[in-house]
Amino acid sequence: MLVVDPSSSCDICLDPFDWDSTDRTPHIIDCGHVFCAECLHQVFPTKCPLCRKLFFPSEIRKLHVESCSDDDKEEVRLLKQLISAHDSSEEEILRLRIRVDTWLAARTLDEVCADSEML
Repeated sequence: MLVVDPSSSCDICLDPFDWDSTDRTPHIIDCGHVFCAECLHQVFPTKCPLCRKLFFPSEIRKLHVESCSDDDKEEVRLLKQLISAHDSSEEEILRLRIRVDTWLAARTLDEVCADSEML
């Protein structure tokens, strides 16, 4: 599954994707690389700027992305902090653990069950 983080940006113009503008939303080409439509339509010759594989403008596909709820955004934030916490001090890890425990305690049983069904 391809996942585009809400904070992702185009690797050509380096601007963040704009989920409300068709020209600035993420689009994928045959090689699997993702750029904004505006930049892809300006590439000439039509070779991927990253891997140089030829692509056809008619085969550029818009990615449809579901927006995240605030709870999903907090989950992503906490997961990123957990991943990068390996070299943190014990005090920082304890604070992060308390935040995670508080977030988990606030979730309802229905939310937890729905998440486990998706696995």
